Amino acid sequence: MATFDWGRGVWTYRNTWYWGSGNGWVQGKPFGFNIGYGFGNTTTATENMLFYDGKAHKLEHVKFHIPPDSFLQPWKFSSSDGRFEMDFVPILDRAALINAIVVSTDQHQVFGYLSGTAILDNGERLQIENLLCFAEKVSNKF
Repeated sequence: MATFDWGRGVWTYRNTWYWGSGNGWVQGKPFGFNIGYGFGNTTTATENMLFYDGKAHKLEHVKFHIPPDSFLQPWKFSSSDGRFEMDFVPILDRAALINAIVVSTDQHQVFGYLSGTAILDNGERLQIENLLCFAEKVSNKF
């Protein structure tokens, strides 16, 4: 299983994005998700999706609740439509910081385990338990 990261857009000089993805097996069927924001204007559409048993299920806006004092403390994810309510337990922060005054990047790509409830378009509830995935917060000046 894999996630294809295909991005498009025009970036501002200063930007911060949030992105998360993971794939695995849930109830014996392939499951995956892609969540994020900060990639531009998402008022009419987001890239938040669930994938289950070969079908895509569209989510509304997803919020990353990251503890302010440490990326390695537990996080939460919640969606505006209530269909992606997850706890995230970090195990590794792949952090990188480059600051060259006018150009900088501060990256935290955090790997960990996701648990909670995902609700498909047809209303079916999936219980997710310890799905290995990643979530990141990246702030850039370039």
